[in-house]
Formats: sequence, C-alpha cells, structure tokens
Amino acid sequence: MIEHTRCDELIKQFEQLHKLKVHKIPLEYFDGRRVLLLMCKCSGVWTDLPFCSEGYVQTCEEEGEKYPFKFVESQDGNLFCSKNIKWQIRDTRVWSNNVYADKVNFRINIDCDNPITNPDVRRKIHKAQSLGIEVRQGKEELLKDLYKVYVRRMYELGSPASGKSALLKWVRQPNHTFFVAYHNQKPIGVATLSQRDSQSCENGLFSTDIRYNKLYPSYLLHHSMITYAQAQGMKAYYFGRSTRGSSVYRYKMHYRPTEVQLYWSSSYPAKNIRQNGLAKKLWRLLPFWLAKLIGPIINKYIY
Repeated sequence: MIEHTRCDELIKQFEQLHKLKVHKIPLEYFDGRRVLLLMCKCSGVWTDLPFCSEGYVQTCEEEGEKYPFKFVESQDGNLFCSKNIKWQIRDTRVWSNNVYADKVNFRINIDCDNPITNPDVRRKIHKAQSLGIEVRQGKEELLKDLYKVYVRRMYELGSPASGKSALLKWVRQPNHTFFVAYHNQKPIGVATLSQRDSQSCENGLFSTDIRYNKLYPSYLLHHSMITYAQAQGMKAYYFGRSTRGSSVYRYKMHYRPTEVQLYWSSSYPAKNIRQNGLAKKLWRLLPFWLAKLIGPIINKYIY
C-alpha cells in the first residue's frame, strides 16, 4: 500500500472529486504495527480506495477516535475484520483467499539522466519529434482537446468514458496534469499524470487516435510525462495498471520497467466486471452520441 504520514489533504481532494466519504479504518499487522487504512463504502462494499491502483494508509495513529470496525492480520497473512461486512483491498500483496491478480502496474526509476534504456523506444521518441509531434502540458485549457481523443478511443474499446465535468474536477486538484500530443495542431494523443506520494507519480488516462499511431505519439507522451516528473523531483514513474497479457501490457514492456503485481483481495468471491467481453461488444453497437451521453453515468461505478 502507499503510505503517507497524514492523509487529511488527500482525503479532502478525494471526497471533493468523487463525492464519496473516506473513512480511516484501523489495520494492525501481524508484527504489531498499526496504520489507518483509507476506505469508502461503494454499493455495499468497503473499498480502499476506489479508482486507485493501490490502497492508501496513514501511518500516524489518531488517539481517541471511534471507528466503524477494524482489521487485524492473522498469522496466515489473511485479514480478520471485527464486523461482518463486504470489503475489497487493493495492494501488492494478498490479504484473503478470495483474490484476482490479472492487473499489474509498471514502474521505472527516473532519478537518473536516461531512465529509458531501450534504444528502440528512444528511436521512436526521436522519430515522433522529427515528424513534428508536439506535446503540451497544462490544466483545464487542454480539456476540450483531451476529451475529444479520449472519449472516441474509449468508445472504440467498448468502455464507458468519464464525463467532461469529472475530468475538469480532476485536473483542478493540485499535482494533477493533462498532456496532449498534437500533429499539425490536431490532438492525436492524450494522457493524465498525478502524484502518488512525495517521490513518485502515475499515469492515469491514456488514449491515442489510432490513425496516427505510426507517428509514435504514445512514446512521446510517456517521454514528456517522465521528463515533467523528473523536473518535479520525482524518483519513480508508474505507467498505470494494465491487464496481464493485453496489448497495452506488451506495449509497456518495451520500456523495460519493473513489474508490480497487483492483488485485489476481498471478503467474498468477486468477479472482475472489466472481463465482460459481451458488454464491450454491446457498448460498441450503441450510437456514439448515446455512448458519450450515458458513459459518465456508468463510468463512476467502474473502479
């Protein structure tokens, strides 16, 4: 899990962005160490934290506070909950016998002059630059161009997209940035970057106009985000979670990153709704204008 000494500002931003109440839940490790796990109740399931690749914990305890329940790690590594509830925990380790592990994240160290070591990747970055691809970074002034590429690509993939208003709220938060790649002033690739902790940041949304992929905008986008993160004093860059074995997974492997296995443990047998291929096929059958209209309503329940 991602550890912070205190999480008050993080909680404030998360609640403003997602309109969900964040609770601090005591978690006692088997070795006796105690932390406060950040959780939200979503559709009857307590989750840490929805929409994030990994959960967050506050390492500073708070005396005299009352909590709805608590977790204790047992000798076998599973969690015991003091209350009979449904819960899901996202972490780099397993917390229960009910777990799916099809998601991974990728990390590279950027506390160096040349974090991208694959010569072929560097060649494609230089090629994109020579072809006139320009990447701009910014805030809400890039929203229109970012949304145009993002919502179309999500439709092509058969997934409901976030709405403009949600993305606007997101980018107005501190340490959240838009990146848009242009070719002849036309947006052809987009990405988002946010800070995970004091030493690392993570790519969130990432979409390209596939008609221009031969110009390598995706490589220049990651290069631009890495360069930006270095300028902010970050030491690690995360590419964001992917499904193991997918085309996106194979693409990210080109950067020779360290693979970070993600485990989504739960107190009950759970199915990954993102594996529903039929739903994706049906979504692509909708008229684009309709998918664009109702997508934000559905997207907020996919976390």
